[in-house]
Amino acid sequence: MTRGELEGKRFVVVNWRDLDHSLAGGAEIYAWQFARALHEAGARVQFVTARDEGQSAREVRDGIDVRRGGGALTFYLFALTWLLRHRRRIDAVIDPACGLPSFSPLVLRRGTPALLIVHHVHQAQFAVHFPAPVAAFGRWMERVAMRRVYRHHVTAAVSASTVAEMRDQLGWTGDIRILENGADLPAAGQVDATAKDPDRVVVLGRLVTHKRVDLALEAVRRTQDAAALAGRTIRVDVIGRGPERDRLVARAAELGLAGQVTFHGFLPADAKDDLLARAAVQVCASDAEGWGQAVIDAAAHGVPTVARDVPGLRDSIRPGESGWLVPDSQDPATVVTRITEALTAALVDAADPGTRALRAEACMAWSHKFDWSQMRLHARDLTVQLLGHAAALPDRHHPRDARVAV
Repeated sequence: MTRGELEGKRFVVVNWRDLDHSLAGGAEIYAWQFARALHEAGARVQFVTARDEGQSAREVRDGIDVRRGGGALTFYLFALTWLLRHRRRIDAVIDPACGLPSFSPLVLRRGTPALLIVHHVHQAQFAVHFPAPVAAFGRWMERVAMRRVYRHHVTAAVSASTVAEMRDQLGWTGDIRILENGADLPAAGQVDATAKDPDRVVVLGRLVTHKRVDLALEAVRRTQDAAALAGRTIRVDVIGRGPERDRLVARAAELGLAGQVTFHGFLPADAKDDLLARAAVQVCASDAEGWGQAVIDAAAHGVPTVARDVPGLRDSIRPGESGWLVPDSQDPATVVTRITEALTAALVDAADPGTRALRAEACMAWSHKFDWSQMRLHARDLTVQLLGHAAALPDRHHPRDARVAV
């Protein structure tokens, strides 16, 4: 693939939020990296997104023209209207589904390709965030409308788990490519496992309901009881922002952890890296993920993760090497018990410098199979195929084997 194949082409990336949105997370980093990939190939890229409080309607960042408008729900109307007005000047649309995609094919010219990107299936999450009638409509839009609108377009998922969810829950029968996430990897030699604090736990990610940070805090509380017998005090760094912050701060206080848990909010990369470099273990109690972005980010700094064996997380953890997967359950109390047992064992491992160093080395080796430069390379290749209407690639079921060929 050469730069010239995309040079001068006009692409639009439609994503519900951008990097500076107050609720931005891993999906926004992924969308932005895709936009960067196209820009680096010489394409003209516009990033259409919602407008958060304090954000300008338009700006240029990294050479990418950002257009903002609409809020949590009105963004979809803004995006479709914008695409309709500019459709004669669009060569292709990159359309990530942030719960729901923009349904761009409804307003594009016939023959303009759209790439649907699915991070994970939201059928169960609609009921968590919306009243019953709205949740039922959201499930129908994802399960029925999305499949019909995009049935003639190329679809990509971020992991094998997401492919399985699309097949099982959405009845998706068409070809699904896999385009994995990347990670910001520290420079070689930057992580010193011997300098890690064996009693420091990190929780990395957005503070939203389905991330279940409350379960992680409860597991820490129980683990602390055992640690105290050995004279150890667990410290927890919660890195991320979101609407659940105040409730989680209150919950930490209720659990008697106010003096042990620090809620850092959003941190610049250097500050986040410093905390990850000190941490011994991460806890991720999410109900489900498309891909464990936080898992790979932590592993890049030599931090193994204790997580539930759920979609996305099982793709990003190598059990026994870069972390531990605990059997999932519909009962939150059972989940907490299982995470507590795994976290207690993980902190025993971390207390031994030799074991901690071996675990950190395994984590870093695994994480270096993923980086954003590789993701951008595969994204550009997939876009070339999108424009050329290439034959469908065979479906794969292991992320290392399922990458877009380059």
